[in-house]
Amino acid sequence: MISVALYAVDRALRQRLERLFANRADMEISGAAETQAGLKRLIDRSRVDVVLGTSMPDDAQARAAFVLLPEDAGEEAILEALYAGAHAVLPASSGDATILAAVTAAAEGLALLPRPMLDAFLRVERRAPAAADGEPEIELTPREIEVLSAMADGASNKAIARRLDISFHTVKFHVASILTKLDADSRTEAVTQAARRGFVML
Repeated sequence: MISVALYAVDRALRQRLERLFANRADMEISGAAETQAGLKRLIDRSRVDVVLGTSMPDDAQARAAFVLLPEDAGEEAILEALYAGAHAVLPASSGDATILAAVTAAAEGLALLPRPMLDAFLRVERRAPAAADGEPEIELTPREIEVLSAMADGASNKAIARRLDISFHTVKFHVASILTKLDADSRTEAVTQAARRGFVML
């Protein structure tokens, strides 16, 4: 029996999720919480295998897997949730079968990625075909170019996060992606390569 805790401020969403588990023989709701403090108490006092909610609390409990249905399911929001420890991030419009499948997978210790996010991770590993001058073609996203520009200014990851209003973990992901795409071993080398290719001005 999978024990599920609901974590959402939206009362209508909580009621919808409660109905979802009403007739399940393999899952049960251990409780519901609207606040981080309430969720912590629930996890401390009850057996919780999976937390199903709209966001990751600041002090996510490692004893439970998290399946999220955030209002913002953009690439960076998903990245932040995954770095914070979420096992799955689904669009809020996901159907009942999808939500139940994600809860089951998370309870088994599996992590799920939406296909677009998986594609973003896989793109980091791909090498573009060689250009006419023998150098590989490089494709950087607009956000990666923003991060590169900040790197060229000498900004640390924390400073970049503040400047672009994204999380520190998201910056780390973008920096790693940039280093891979530019085949660079350091930030300095990445900035030098980017400047030579015209992505940034020094």
